[in-house]
Amino acid sequence: MFETGKQLFFTRGGTHDFSCASCHGSDDKRIRLQDLPNLTKNPGDGIGFAAWPAYRVSNAQMWGMQLRLNDCFRQMRWPEPKFGSDATIALSVYMGVNAKTAESIVPAIKR
Repeated sequence: MFETGKQLFFTRGGTHDFSCASCHGSDDKRIRLQDLPNLTKNPGDGIGFAAWPAYRVSNAQMWGMQLRLNDCFRQMRWPEPKFGSDATIALSVYMGVNAKTAESIVPAIKR
């Protein structure tokens, strides 16, 4: 699952030709004044994978990693994966392994 998740993380597609790595594949990336974590490093970034589940202030909901991934797919203009799909499990395994030794800050608060 790690290798499948890694392949998915770097696969580009959708109408904007994005991959997860487009936003989370290197240091010092930002979008709308928000720092984006580099999820390819080991140890991973604690504000990335290790910060979910989190309370989303913008919609007053508690989100787990599955909802976060689905929202990323939506933003990349990819088809939304089914809840608990092999793709989302593989991506979670890849990010979880890369986050090994990162300090967990859950439950977190996100904008």
